[in-house]
Amino acid sequence: MGGGARGSKNSNPKHLPYIDWSDSYHRTVVMSSLIQGVYLLQQEKQVNPLTNRWWESFGFSLATILINQDDGSIYGAVFENNKYQNEHYSEMRPRSVIAFRGTLLKSETWYSDVKEGMRCFFNNLNKGSRFQQATQAVKNVLEKHPTETTSVWLAGHSLGAGIALMVGRTLAKDRFPLKTFAFNPPILLSSLGIIPNIDVFKGMFLFAESCIKVAVVAYQQTQEDDPRLAAWTPYLYVNPSDGFCSECIDIFKYKTFMACIGLGKFERISASISLRCLTFGIESGEPILLLSSADMLVNMNKSDVETSNVLEKPLKKAHGLEQWWETANWKIYNLRP
Repeated sequence: MGGGARGSKNSNPKHLPYIDWSDSYHRTVVMSSLIQGVYLLQQEKQVNPLTNRWWESFGFSLATILINQDDGSIYGAVFENNKYQNEHYSEMRPRSVIAFRGTLLKSETWYSDVKEGMRCFFNNLNKGSRFQQATQAVKNVLEKHPTETTSVWLAGHSLGAGIALMVGRTLAKDRFPLKTFAFNPPILLSSLGIIPNIDVFKGMFLFAESCIKVAVVAYQQTQEDDPRLAAWTPYLYVNPSDGFCSECIDIFKYKTFMACIGLGKFERISASISLRCLTFGIESGEPILLLSSADMLVNMNKSDVETSNVLEKPLKKAHGLEQWWETANWKIYNLRP
């Protein structure tokens, strides 16, 4: 679940002569580039540290790095906006951005990254050490600027997108609905892969699966919807050609349909239940896509050109960050309570 580029001359973000924080494309380029900076921090720390300070071209400085406790690898960073005081549209620009990278299958990182990836499989990402450390790092930033919480943003790619969403949900429950950008969030081995690519079939399957899950745990006490989460609307960036996150599209459509017919709560109850965890007798945490509100941007550009990324040849451009620097050709879906 990686896909960050190596920083070659062919994979640099496009230069923006200025940043219009009210422009969706500008925000996308900057947020994805800051995540790319985290990839480079890890990749180059033992080679030629910080030779590609991409964040500086957007007016940011590196404030803090987040280090994985198991292997000492860098998985996240806190960036500060040097131009914050002088920029217009105060409600639309970030003072701080906390960014998280995805999986790097390198000798120094593969074990801890894959272990965190497996937490996604069993809905236990919020029980890992990275989540705990990342949450505390965000709280530390919020304590520095207690009156400007809307200026603290989260961004992540792949596995890092999962962490960003989990941290975002946790802070929303604490009444801090932070702006969150999740690029290619991981959805692993969903049952939808065996269903024909027809919306009505997939919808019927998801509904049947929901009924089964709710019936299995009908005897358990179900938590009520948390109204504080309604104020948090993360941005999901998905490519239909990316096998790691393409099923987000079907799940999102299903969530929207169920909300429209008045069964949104039923869907959220079923979404909180993991058949995998029930099958293996594993305690389940919170699923990554346990969302009541979100905006999903689907990249409609063709992704048939391979790119240099951490998984080399198996993954194509569809999972990389470079695609989000291209001219926007997005289909947008909105999910609301």
